[in-house]
Formats: sequence, C-alpha cells, structure tokens
Amino acid sequence: MGAPRTLTTACLLVLVATPPLLGCAGSSKQEEKKRTVLSTRYDDARVGREASADVAAQIGVLDDDPINAYVSEIGRKLLRGVPRRSFQFHFSVVDQLEPNAFALPGGYIFISRGLLALANNEDELACVLAHEITHVVRRHAAAQQSASARANPLSMPWVRAADLAGYGRDMERDADKGGQVLCAAAGYDPMGMSTFLKSLQQVERIRVGYSRMPSFYDTHPGSGERAAVNAVRAAELRWTRDPTLGDTRVRLFEHIDGLPLGQRPEAGVFVGDVFLHPDMDFTVRFPVGWQKSNTNQAVGAASPQGDAVVFLTADLPAGDPQTVAETWLEKAREDQSIKLEESKPVKIGRLDAWRMKVNAKNQGMTITSYITFIPYRGATWRITGSTPSMAANRYLGRTLSTARSFRPLKPSERASLSATRLRVVEARSDEDLKTLSARTGNVWSEGDTAAHNGVFIHHRFPAGTRVKIASNEPYEPKTP
Repeated sequence: MGAPRTLTTACLLVLVATPPLLGCAGSSKQEEKKRTVLSTRYDDARVGREASADVAAQIGVLDDDPINAYVSEIGRKLLRGVPRRSFQFHFSVVDQLEPNAFALPGGYIFISRGLLALANNEDELACVLAHEITHVVRRHAAAQQSASARANPLSMPWVRAADLAGYGRDMERDADKGGQVLCAAAGYDPMGMSTFLKSLQQVERIRVGYSRMPSFYDTHPGSGERAAVNAVRAAELRWTRDPTLGDTRVRLFEHIDGLPLGQRPEAGVFVGDVFLHPDMDFTVRFPVGWQKSNTNQAVGAASPQGDAVVFLTADLPAGDPQTVAETWLEKAREDQSIKLEESKPVKIGRLDAWRMKVNAKNQGMTITSYITFIPYRGATWRITGSTPSMAANRYLGRTLSTARSFRPLKPSERASLSATRLRVVEARSDEDLKTLSARTGNVWSEGDTAAHNGVFIHHRFPAGTRVKIASNEPYEPKTP
C-alpha cells in the first residue's frame, strides 16, 4: 500500500470555503460553473464579480467605511484620465497585513492595509492604484491567459515557466508606465511609484535578511530595478501638481492614523496554537505545529505534511444538534456522494453536541471527516477534521482534541488581548529612530520604522516631522 495522497495548503483554503467542507472540490459542480474564460470584456466583468466575492469571503474587506471611501476617491480621480472606460471600477481595502495590491478582471481593485501602512504620501498610494487600473484597462489577465494557451504543452516545464515569467514581467513594467502617466494626468507626483518600491525593497530586505537578486523565474521584476526605471521615467514626465491636494504626506497620514496592524482581535487572533475570539467569546486549541489559517468563513490548521486539516465554522442555524447535523447531512448529500459511518451524541465541556463520521469520494480518493456540531451563542458551530481515509486513525486524536478544546473565554484571557495600531506622532528636533521609539512606545523595530517612513535607519528628524509608529493598545471587546 503506497503513501496517502496529500491535501495541500491551497486545498485547506478550498476546504474552508466550499460547502460541504469535506474535501478539495476540484471536480465539484460549483467549480465547474466558475470556469475562467476571458475572451471578451463581458467575461472580464463576470469573472471579476465572481472572484471579488471570493476575495471578500476568504481575505475579507476591511470594515472601515472612511478608509475605503478615501481609497475609492483617489481611484475615481485617477480614472478621469482613462478614455472610454469599459468597466465599472470598484476599490476596496482587504484585511491583509502584507503590503499587497491586485486587480481582478472587470475593474475590481484591492489594496491591503499593509500597503496603506507602508505608503508615505498620497502620491505613492495613487501610483499603486493607477498601476492596478492599467492592468484592468489593458486586459492583462486576458493576455496572460492567452499566452498560457499558446505555450507548447510538450515543452519542458522550466521553458514554459520562463516564457510565462517573462510575459508577466513585461506586463508589470507596462502597468508601471501606464500608472505613472495616469498619476501625472491627475496631478500626482509620478515619482511616487519609485519611492514606494524603494520602501517595499527595504521591507523585503528586513524580512528576508538581504536584498534578493531577481530571478529569471520571477513573475515580477525586482523592486530595485523597477524603482530605478520608474525614477528615470518620472523625471521625464511633464505634470502639474493638483493644488487641492495640499501636503500629500499629511493628507495620507490623517486617514491612516489608527489603522490596525498585525492580527485584529475583532477577527480573532492566534496565540501560538490557541485561537481566541473576544467578540464571539470562544477559544479553541489547534494541533501543535500545524499551519494556521483565519479567514472570514473559517479558522483552521493544516498538518505539516499537508495530509490533514481541521477547521471551525459557525454557519449553521441554532437548534437541537442532532437535528441540525442530520439536516446538514441531507443537504451535503445533494452536492457530493457522502456515506455516513457514525452518528452519536458527545459532550463538549458542558455543551450537548453531536458528532458524525462521514466518508466522501473526491478526485479518486476517499476522504474521512469527523464533524462535531456544537450549539453555542445562537448558532451551531462545526469543528471538522478531514484527511484521506488511510490516514484517518493517525489524525483522529488531534481532531477530537481540537473539538474538545472548544470553550468560552475566561475573563483573564479576554483582558490579555491587545490591538496594534498605526499612530502618527511628531518628532522632536534632531531625534533619531531609537530615541523616538523609546519616547512614544513604538513596537516596530528600527528597521521596520525606517522602511514604513521612507528613511534610512540612522535618519534624524527635523522638529515637527510626522512619523508613523506601531502602538500596542488594550483591546476593548464587544460585550459577549
């Protein structure tokens, strides 16, 4: 008997997103209806609309109306320079700490809160948004798909990868150029593209330990190379500052002061292997050393080998747990071929719960899942552990331990949680990063503080300079 086939980390994301949450839905009816074919602009709009819903479900859109409105305002200003727009554009901030921006076909543009924290003026933010607008307007996603279709399927994998990587780099350079032209037309400084990429390179250097040389297989040109090219182009572009913008550094800082950094307690946080959610008043412990995931739809973990997952969802109505479990099973059988192996009452702390063991066929292998249905706070919560059937006994103990660990938070646990937020402070005359950090309680390292403020680590600030810091502040949860 060979080794069990594995469930990859990407498969974990499918598991937590796809009902009935039993296995990777690579051949499900739901996925078949979402074939991505970008032949026309109408296809772009359809695919973008569908994919944007997945982004909102998986990553989550930041629930901050003022900051989303601010980003949308900049986007609309940039769009004035786009003739004959074919799409209705949408701009959103996703709840992601890493500096990131991406565009979906059809005009759906997302930037992360990590990118907002890294930008140092509105010019830089505008340049990033204009870059993504260019991807959409020039239908780069469709071009990339067309290039993939033209690739020789019999050529060696590394040859195909190099072809696609080169094509991707060309599109990134094209989007840089188009973005800078849009920014200049809107009265923003096109040099913002270069200065932002320099800050991004600083962050990469801090996290990786060195400034990585770009590889031929990268889909994007290196940040350093792009920064240099964009600086030259910005110097050549003719533009006039929009006087209504005022000081673009102050303007940005006024909108991002208080921006959440790190894990957000209101969305639940991991402390080691323990997940705590103060607003929903529960905690659960996941297996030691497993890779954690927290999305809008579920919180879970995958085994190091990728052959098991366990996750928690709360998407079923309240009611008798046996009745809810049986109703769920009936609905699940409509979507997948599922065989019930075991169904029985269990105790989770003081709560009367219900557990089912089911098997499901998926992509030629049998997936075994233990699903515990727990009535709690006006809903029925599910803790599901899934693995290929031949590995089920190996992971049974860890799956059941996770389910048994579910309980309400203790007051001391709730009180221990803090939120890290971006704060804007004023520097004193000739103050360096170390002194400023000690005075203001900044929890960023000197390197991170320098990168997030677009300066070198030994920089000294003139009096009154506005500086971004990270501040740990007590979290006040909503009343359970």
